[in-house]
Amino acid sequence: MLNDHLPKWIQFGVEERFRFEGYTNSGFKPGNNDSYMLNRFRLGMILKPVNWFTVYSQVQDARPFLQKPPIGPPNENRWDLKLAYAEIGNPESSPITVRVGRQEIDYNNTIIANSEWRNQGRAYDGVVTNIHVDRFRVGLFAASVVSPLAEGISHHQEGNNIYGFYGGVDRVLPHSAIEPFVLWRVAPSVAVEDIPHVKTGHESEEAYGFRVRGKEIKGLDYRTEFVWERGSVGPNSIDAWATTEGLGYSLSNIPLKPRFFTGYDWASGDKNPKDGVRNTFDTMYPTAHDRFGITDQFGWQNIIAGRVGGTLQPFNRWSVTAQYLDFWLASDTDGIYNTSGGLIARDTTGKSGSHVGTEFDIYTWYEINREVHAGVGIGHLFPGQFLASVTKGAAYTYPYFAIEFLDGKRVH
Repeated sequence: MLNDHLPKWIQFGVEERFRFEGYTNSGFKPGNNDSYMLNRFRLGMILKPVNWFTVYSQVQDARPFLQKPPIGPPNENRWDLKLAYAEIGNPESSPITVRVGRQEIDYNNTIIANSEWRNQGRAYDGVVTNIHVDRFRVGLFAASVVSPLAEGISHHQEGNNIYGFYGGVDRVLPHSAIEPFVLWRVAPSVAVEDIPHVKTGHESEEAYGFRVRGKEIKGLDYRTEFVWERGSVGPNSIDAWATTEGLGYSLSNIPLKPRFFTGYDWASGDKNPKDGVRNTFDTMYPTAHDRFGITDQFGWQNIIAGRVGGTLQPFNRWSVTAQYLDFWLASDTDGIYNTSGGLIARDTTGKSGSHVGTEFDIYTWYEINREVHAGVGIGHLFPGQFLASVTKGAAYTYPYFAIEFLDGKRVH
């Protein structure tokens, strides 16, 4: 109603998300349980005095209630400046657009993207140029990820930067797109392997990759991606790689419109922690939620994962999904890592086995209307031989209920 009474060159948007979630046996430790409420409020403003120039801004207040301490990011991020950038060019009609300032960068969910399931999300300070001519797309960017504070305006870390080229070509293959990319990540101080008198070093890491994806191929959809990483961390060299594949099949002409899907992931691990070569794949800045199941326990590092599942649609805006996942170590002498790249557990002798565990998830989302969406789900992870050997081996359970409200202009 406010926007209807304002000039079209100034518009506001509000987002509100409530999520109740909990867990049992966090860290695979018996009795390490908690349940709490998360709230995220965002207020955005769009100024568009002319068709080719826009200013976006968005403030965010994210906080938990009834959560056990310690409390901080990613659940707590009070009154932060989430977005603040200017854009030259119209993304819908201009062949070239340039964005400068604090923004979201979302080219590829696996390695450079947002992470909106987290209460504070992810933002970057940087410059992004997007070029789109006919069936060719190119994104060029230089950015630094914002390190969220518990309260107040967050900042990026000086010297912790990522530079990239992300391309795209449509219709080379039927109903498909090919996306080559090159990323260069630098950081001033990163832990190095076990070398006397050297604890950290400067990181310079390049990632070369491509993704091919297609859909609506007589009910089939698919994706495949390969990434190879090279570079150095102090005196260590980097040699790592990863791949991910997915295949789906939809039966849209029968009741419930079932879609069946399967996926496979492989990310390299370090075979020798003292050889001066880092073979553990670096997942960089992915979208973490449901990357490996909705419990979000593992990241794309030293892992082999398989997935099968299916989705039903009782109504057009209501979906129900169930899936099963199986996790293994790519290298027995490396460990298993969380979604932020932190080490959960490791046995450098390789004698604890390689089977990490299995997970079963079921969840549903319902779009009540364009402004209100709700979802509920539960995931349960059964530890395998590796987790049973190197941790307390307790099964992990994660339930949630979420509802989100959108009103006015959506500020991206």
